Amino acid sequence: MSSNILSVFNPPPTRELSEEETQDCVPCQVMSTVFSLGFGSYLASGKPFEYSEKERTKGISVEKFQKLNPKWWRTSLRGMGGLLVVFGIVRGTEKWLWNKSDRNDQ
Repeated sequence: MSSNILSVFNPPPTRELSEEETQDCVPCQVMSTVFSLGFGSYLASGKPFEYSEKERTKGISVEKFQKLNPKWWRTSLRGMGGLLVVFGIVRGTEKWLWNKSDRNDQ
């Protein structure tokens, strides 16, 4: 079995990709939608920042936990979660509810 380490140092020449190679595929759209909706919902829910038994057993007090996760950090990650949810909705409805003209041209 030969190694492909040489292709890292000597990559093949670049080429122009065809329209078919750059088309969006359904599995790609489904995976990005599911990931965005799932992880965005998790972040937007605030679940990662809940003080739990795990922190209590480590000896972290509520005050220390609040210092480790300041308000600006929690708010920014919750906002990022909301943006991921919006992106998941947009990505999931693409070519289904909007942007249909590209599909009919093919």
